[in-house]
Amino acid sequence: PTCSSDEEKKITRPAYSYIALIAMAIQQSPSNKVTLSGIYDFIMKKFPYYRSNQRAWQNSIRHNLSLNSCFVKVPRTEGNEKGKGNYWSFASGCESMLDLFENGNYRRRRRRR
Repeated sequence: PTCSSDEEKKITRPAYSYIALIAMAIQQSPSNKVTLSGIYDFIMKKFPYYRSNQRAWQNSIRHNLSLNSCFVKVPRTEGNEKGKGNYWSFASGCESMLDLFENGNYRRRRRRR
């Protein structure tokens, strides 16, 4: 007997790297910038697997944001933007990283040996 497809989606980890998940969250935003909590919300809504054990994967998201030079903090502008924290966006010159995800292909690449 096989599990229902909905149940499998919840238990199976999606085949996307944390960098790909972050890139998806930024690219889905109309302004191409999103807050850290916006990244978390996007991931949890799109991938039910990440609704559990949030502390572990959220730490990995923060780690990837701070270590990958293609992600930059964008300060909030005074005025209409309420809330705290910065936005995250793509750094200029990271077009090559975005090319990795061309045509919406965010899947992990196989490692070469």
